[in-house]
Amino acid sequence: MHRYREFGLVSDEDETFRRAFRDSFKRTGLSFRRFLEALEWYRDRAGQVASEDELINGFSEFAAGRGWSAREREGALDAYRAIRDSGPQAVMQEAPAVEQDRATIAQGDDLLRRDPSRYWSDMEFQDAVFEARERLAQSADATPSESFAPRTEADRRRVAEIEAMLHDPSGAGQRRYWNDVSVRDDYVQALARLADQEAQSATSKASASGENVPSRTRSTPAVDAPAVETAAAIGPDPR
Repeated sequence: MHRYREFGLVSDEDETFRRAFRDSFKRTGLSFRRFLEALEWYRDRAGQVASEDELINGFSEFAAGRGWSAREREGALDAYRAIRDSGPQAVMQEAPAVEQDRATIAQGDDLLRRDPSRYWSDMEFQDAVFEARERLAQSADATPSESFAPRTEADRRRVAEIEAMLHDPSGAGQRRYWNDVSVRDDYVQALARLADQEAQSATSKASASGENVPSRTRSTPAVDAPAVETAAAIGPDPR
């Protein structure tokens, strides 16, 4: 969900509709890039329309200005009408099986190691990998390592992904990091949660052994320091 905050999507209901539109767009042959452009319109214009006619006309004008073909524009409107008439669940694809999710995650990890530029340039695949991790962490069929402390493990993976992005030799990862505030927020917040988890773990161990451990006070500069150090290591904002 956090991946789409920049488009004004913040609630569980927003996430359901996002997935419904994404699946419906894909079913009609629209690319992921077109889906993201539609989200841009939603963020910037949807709140300004007062009727369905204004919504349809406004989106059609926006899409035409972005070079959408007549077929693409009609496909997007068909997706809207299907969700309006039947609800989001009617158009959402069935979730992949656990083994499919494991295969997607393994493919993503392999691509991130071998060709990070290709990984970071494919937002649709990144989306699929992230959702596979979410589903697997919540699955009853997950192994202990996949389901144990899902928040901590998710934070560790997110930090590793963003740090790999920052070291992308093509520069595409750095550009995305500096241009997407949600990525930077993810990084700082994940680091903060991991630091808190480590502090709580240390306190628990000390309590069990009877030792006195000074309490840790969170400091925003301390939390931000790893992000600042990593950014400094790769150079200035490339925008």
